[in-house]
Amino acid sequence: KSPLPVYQQVIQAIKLEILSGGLRDGDPLPSIRDLAKLLRINPNTVAKAYYALEQEGFSQGRSGSGSRVKAPPGRQDTLRRAMLEGEFKAFLEKTVSLGFSLEDVKLLMERITK
Repeated sequence: KSPLPVYQQVIQAIKLEILSGGLRDGDPLPSIRDLAKLLRINPNTVAKAYYALEQEGFSQGRSGSGSRVKAPPGRQDTLRRAMLEGEFKAFLEKTVSLGFSLEDVKLLMERITK
């Protein structure tokens, strides 16, 4: 139900796993075919996501042995913060478009964090 294209959702999910420590440097990623079958999406969509991850430095493809995680050294805190900021910005844009004010968001955060 996300407004993001499916391949970007796959990218975000894999990045989140890497940045949270669920996937570590050198861990194998599922094969394109296996992940496509698991997620019930087109293999070309997974291939597009894997290609983008490799271009961004989050994975490394190896002929005949698939893709492996390539955790960005020393940049994880910066990347985690950037991911959080992006998600929070999208949340704020959505709440404002629904007619809520920043004060409404502050009150919600206070209520939830108590």
